[in-house]
Amino acid sequence: MERQVLLAFALSLAVFIGWGAFISTMQPPPKVQDATQKSGSNSSPATASRTAPGQSSDSGATSHSPVVPPVEEKLVSISTGIATLEFSSLGGILKNARLNKYLETDGTPVDLIRHGEGNKAPLTIESNNETVNEILRNSQYEITPETLELSEANPQGQITIKLEHESGLSVTRIVKFTYGKYLVEIDTSISNPQRAAENLQYFNLLGPGLGGAANSQTDYIVFSGATSFINGERIESPPDEIPDITFTKGDISWTGFQNKYFAAALIPERGAKSAVVKKEGENVYVGLEFEAVQSAAHATFALYAGTKELQILEATGHNMIRVLDYGWFGNKFAFLVKPLLKVLQYFYGILHNYGWAIIVLTLIIKLLFFPLTHKSFKSMKGMHKIQPYVKVIQERNKGDRSKMNEELLELYKKHRVNPLGGCLPMLLQIPVFIGLYHALFFSIELRGAPFILWIEDLSVADPYYVTPIMMGATMFFQQKLSPQIGDPMQQKILMFLPILFTFLFLSFPAGLVIYWTVNNILTISQQFYIYKIAKD
Repeated sequence: MERQVLLAFALSLAVFIGWGAFISTMQPPPKVQDATQKSGSNSSPATASRTAPGQSSDSGATSHSPVVPPVEEKLVSISTGIATLEFSSLGGILKNARLNKYLETDGTPVDLIRHGEGNKAPLTIESNNETVNEILRNSQYEITPETLELSEANPQGQITIKLEHESGLSVTRIVKFTYGKYLVEIDTSISNPQRAAENLQYFNLLGPGLGGAANSQTDYIVFSGATSFINGERIESPPDEIPDITFTKGDISWTGFQNKYFAAALIPERGAKSAVVKKEGENVYVGLEFEAVQSAAHATFALYAGTKELQILEATGHNMIRVLDYGWFGNKFAFLVKPLLKVLQYFYGILHNYGWAIIVLTLIIKLLFFPLTHKSFKSMKGMHKIQPYVKVIQERNKGDRSKMNEELLELYKKHRVNPLGGCLPMLLQIPVFIGLYHALFFSIELRGAPFILWIEDLSVADPYYVTPIMMGATMFFQQKLSPQIGDPMQQKILMFLPILFTFLFLSFPAGLVIYWTVNNILTISQQFYIYKIAKD
């Protein structure tokens, strides 16, 4: 019986670990957006007259577009301590968003802006009139002041981005920054009295995509792309499922992009009437559609461009915490991730190495669950000892199952063992394991964190597969120490599990494999004491 329970437990873990790979290919389609309409062939009366940003409502606009002479681009840099943002005078857009603490493989800071020829830049303002768009994109904006560096002594500051065009179009943006925060507040005012009768629509775009994507085998389990949180639901938009453009109305918490470690999102506060997801060729943009009256609009929103650190997202508010997603099963135990991360960070503060911090955390968890695992192993040992009597009873009562169960219960009672005693204590540990699994798998704290020798990044797979092989070897010894109960076929299946797990762990982050390996070593020590040393 214990053997069956152990087999079920081990197979459950195998299913759980394989779950990530499974959902990466079998992810359910995104929820149908009730308030979403396609542009162009849109049949909804509510949007029949709407025109997408970048699509002209000005017939023959191209032939009448003003010739805008080339202008020199000026970059204005703002440092918030943890990030350096650069705004361009050409179009008044966000040119770079570099995170000072996080580096690419070439040693340069991670830039959340994806650059490419012909790409529109984040914070581009568009309308449904191509003539106006050319002015918005190609005009020289005045940015004041020309530099801004925040500090603890000077924690807040702002810049003004302004356009006064001869056509009568004017744009004023006030961008506010706070030292040590990834959140930027933006107040945008647009007026165009010369085109008041056209009642132009305006959009603020973000994208295309997001920089800072990790290049590792562990990324397959995380969705990277356009993601929104609207009407209390998290909506992921895979590129191949995005039509030309979608508009979604309702309670918009945010719309943006995410990858494994970073996120950028627009958070509306006032003056936005719908969230937009737009595809142009291979590029995907998200955005906010402003409420406009007589070609004038005023909107306030925030831009978050930073990491997916749990504590920072919680402190940011606006449901930004929902940019994190551990999957349906993992979300049930997400409440354990935060305390486990805090403990991990505490020991990192002492040891200055996340590898050693993981080992200490594993030791503490093992000590906390020592009474439960001790009881579990003792129960399995007791069941192993009475197996000869169990077989006699089963043989004697082959044709009378009721009698057999009655005698087995008497046997268990006499020897003070419980067939479920080896299973229940292990089940109680599963939520903690799941929480730790997600803490180690998704935490940016491990990004680029070295351990010792050849392990230079705990967030990616061991390049020489040493730790997965060690994990498989320790799991094999753990199996060998366990009481041999059950039929030969079950025993063969159990001995096959270390091989299966070794292959599963080849692509797992080294930090997670180290945890599992150390946990196996501690478990072997406990098993050796109970099965080989301790007296009954």
